[in-house]
Amino acid sequence: MRLFVAVLPPAAAVDHLRGAVERLNVVRADAGVVRPDRWHLTLAFLGEVGDPEDVRGRLTDLVAAGRSATVSLAGSGRFGERVLWAGVGGDVDGLSRTASAVRLLAPEPMPFRAHLTLARPRGRVTRDELRADVAALRDYAGPSWPADEIHLMRSIAGTYEPQASWRLRPAQA
Repeated sequence: MRLFVAVLPPAAAVDHLRGAVERLNVVRADAGVVRPDRWHLTLAFLGEVGDPEDVRGRLTDLVAAGRSATVSLAGSGRFGERVLWAGVGGDVDGLSRTASAVRLLAPEPMPFRAHLTLARPRGRVTRDELRADVAALRDYAGPSWPADEIHLMRSIAGTYEPQASWRLRPAQA
């Protein structure tokens, strides 16, 4: 079972970003655009897991070290020519602390970079078109929202299914 741990943006944040994304080159070219109902902030990718119950138990313990954070979707960037993403603003340090806690379950070689993947164009738009999309979202600023819950998600057949959820303690606790 392929699992990951994520924060899901609320509907208001998704709707706001959707309006900004509609005009992008990757959307017009249908270049690997991630559907808005799949948008999430990955805190940790766990990969193939044999015993999801063990993962749930270990995550319950690790989540205690996490804290809620007030964040927003803001700005944009890309990972080479492979991924177009929306950035995260607000209490990114708080979100990073939670990611560090849950990543103890499956350490990753790359440092945590808070982002929401919008598209994986894989050559279906030109480099200039992709750069234009990054520029179009550079000043994007969505509404703030409390990232106060994390979800264990299963990736199966092109969809994501929540397996379990945990509320995070308030930042000041």
